Amino acid sequence: MDAGLAGLIGALGGGFIGAAGAWGAALIAFKGARYQADRQGNATHEQWLRQLRRDASLAFIDAARTYSEKLKGCSQAPSGSVDAAIEQVYPAWHRMRSTYEALQLEASDGLLQPAEAVLNSGTNTNVVIGMRTSTHSDDQALRLSALEDWKRIERNIAVFVASCRKALHEPAPLEQRSRL
Repeated sequence: MDAGLAGLIGALGGGFIGAAGAWGAALIAFKGARYQADRQGNATHEQWLRQLRRDASLAFIDAARTYSEKLKGCSQAPSGSVDAAIEQVYPAWHRMRSTYEALQLEASDGLLQPAEAVLNSGTNTNVVIGMRTSTHSDDQALRLSALEDWKRIERNIAVFVASCRKALHEPAPLEQRSRL
C-alpha cells in the first residue's frame, strides 16, 4: 500500500511538473508570437508613416520647384509680358503654401525648418508684386527681386531635399510598449 501511494504521489507530482512545464512553454511561445506580431505591426506602421512623409515631401518639392520656375519666369519676362508672368506666381505660391500645411501634419521639426525657409524664399517678390500693382512701378524692380528670390529658393530647395533624404533614410525609433 505504501509503495502504491508513493507511486501515485510520484505520478501526480510528475504530471503536475509536466503540465507546468507545458504551460510555461506555451506561455513563452505566446509571448514570443505576441512580441513578433507587435514588432511587425510597428514596422508596418512606421513604413506607412514614412510613406506619408515621403508623399507630403514630394508634393512640397514639386510645388516649390513650380513656384521657383514662375519666379524665374518673372525675372526673365520681357517688358510686355510681366503681367502674365505675375498672374502665374500667386497660384504657384498658394499651391506651395497648401502643400507646406500638409507637410506640417506629417513632418518633424527637422524637415519643417528647411521647408519654412523654402516657403519664405519668395516673400520679397510677393511684396514687390503687391507694391507694383498698387503703384504701377517699373518692371526692373520686379525682375531683380524675382531673380534674387529664385536663387534663394533654389538653394533652400536643395537644403530641404537633403533634409528629406536624411530623415527618410534614418530608422524611426520603435514605439515603447509593455510586453506583458
